[in-house]
Amino acid sequence: MKILFVCSLALLLSSQLQADPTKPASGWQIDGSAVQSAAAPVSLRLQLIKNTEQGLVALINGQLVRKGDRVEQYRVADIQQAQVVLQLNGEQRVLPLLNTAIKQYEE
Repeated sequence: MKILFVCSLALLLSSQLQADPTKPASGWQIDGSAVQSAAAPVSLRLQLIKNTEQGLVALINGQLVRKGDRVEQYRVADIQQAQVVLQLNGEQRVLPLLNTAIKQYEE
């Protein structure tokens, strides 16, 4: 029993002394400017699309926008009945309207 205890203790201590294989090598550092230049995707939420006399408008993150306007760093490329197409550096991002129920309001 003593031998089993001593072996278990030795194994436990030796495993604690080993280096973490997932830890980056010493001296490895991330340059802060590189992190800032890599833009994280902006969280955008399409809240509303409305058909007005001047055309379709959309409400994105509380900001009312039309085609050609800017939201964060994106340009509004197109507004459709159920989605908004945004563009940034030649790439498109589509924001779907999650609640497509159309409510009729009396004016």
